[in-house]
Amino acid sequence: MPPSIFLKAAARTKLPTRTSISFRDACYFIEAFVNGGQRCYASHSVTHSKTCVPPGSNQPPSHRPYNSRQTLLHRTYISLLRATPLMVVFQHNNLRGSELVAIRRDLRVAMQNVDAQVAASQPAPIPDEDGNIPPEPRPVGEQVKMVVVNTELFSAALRVAEYLPKDAKVGSSSGPEAYDMTLQYRGSHPMEALLVGPVGVIQFPTVSPPHILAVLNLLFPEKATFKKGTDPLFISGVSKMLLLGAKVDKVGGQTIDTAALKHITNLGDLPTLRGQLLGLMQSAGAGLVATLQSPSKALWVTMEGRRKMLDPDSQKSAEEESSDPPTA
Repeated sequence: MPPSIFLKAAARTKLPTRTSISFRDACYFIEAFVNGGQRCYASHSVTHSKTCVPPGSNQPPSHRPYNSRQTLLHRTYISLLRATPLMVVFQHNNLRGSELVAIRRDLRVAMQNVDAQVAASQPAPIPDEDGNIPPEPRPVGEQVKMVVVNTELFSAALRVAEYLPKDAKVGSSSGPEAYDMTLQYRGSHPMEALLVGPVGVIQFPTVSPPHILAVLNLLFPEKATFKKGTDPLFISGVSKMLLLGAKVDKVGGQTIDTAALKHITNLGDLPTLRGQLLGLMQSAGAGLVATLQSPSKALWVTMEGRRKMLDPDSQKSAEEESSDPPTA
């Protein structure tokens, strides 16, 4: 970095020539000098606003600088909360990077095995009218991800995703207006009680009981028994993880405990549940039709018997039929 650029930026932002600042603040000063018309001051607690967005940029306004890690994580968490139907929350205690890599590797292998089992149990795809086989959907296991989250940013994103009105006139979900409108709901959501200490989440693209069961048996086993040859890093990492609960049904859903989460694993996969629901609806419809038909059928039988009793011709024909000997 040429020193002349920094000196010009410091003079433009009215800073002393000799000062001790971080590299990030130095980058802000250089950006302010290049873009012009922007002032940023160095301090231990820098207050950022939407004016830090450079002119001519298509970036939406944000509570923090648009190019900061906090803004990126906040937007990522909001998208995660709005698009994930099931999110398992766990606590990790001093989990090292090598242990996290080993856990993610074994989790990916376990999800691939479950995907293979689910694909083998599914019927063959039926071609359409043109004879083309429809493309298979993306396997669920490929979309199961484990993420270590920043609890403060995740709580702020949770408030925005849950309590920000859909018709709110804000420039961005990460903007200062959205932050101010949802600040009053701090600590209101039940999930915030789980966001204490080092926390991570496991996101599922759909509520798939086989995949949930595989994750619980792999990462949160009731009895810590491992196969021979298991990576020691995986064993030490799993021993530091604690299951806290889960959040279901995207935005507006509810937070469930570990017992309810384990109960979901006993429901079967989604196609099985759909078949059971369809059979229940068909049986209920058939029973309703039989119930509605039974009074009219009984009435018809009664009226028909009474007609035969009052009609002499029908009585004679009935007597003749009963008196005729059976033919060989």
